[in-house]
Amino acid sequence: MSARRNFFIRTVGTVAGDFAVGFTMAVACTWVIEAAALGLFLSFLLWLLALMISLALSQYVVHPVATVVLSDRKLDDGIAAVDAAARSASDAAQRLWRWVQQHHADLDPSALYTWR
Repeated sequence: MSARRNFFIRTVGTVAGDFAVGFTMAVACTWVIEAAALGLFLSFLLWLLALMISLALSQYVVHPVATVVLSDRKLDDGIAAVDAAARSASDAAQRLWRWVQQHHADLDPSALYTWR
């Protein structure tokens, strides 16, 4: 459908994947540093290694997966399905609203507060 929309969705998915990989590596790095009680130099080397690993994961895992999973056809099919679901939910809400409006006059408000 729209190349600009698909590009935006793909970009957001890729950036989110990059952040997820980066945060995962940071958490793993912090855990290893705390568990092993590494010194300052070894901590720096571990952070450097984690940075290289996260860049490699981003380049060779996240970006290809985002390209495959978020293809134009899949995005268009997904958006069409969400659009159809939103339209049917909107129609159901309108029918419910009309029913409530029709039957609202039938209710006696004082009947709601009486004990039976």
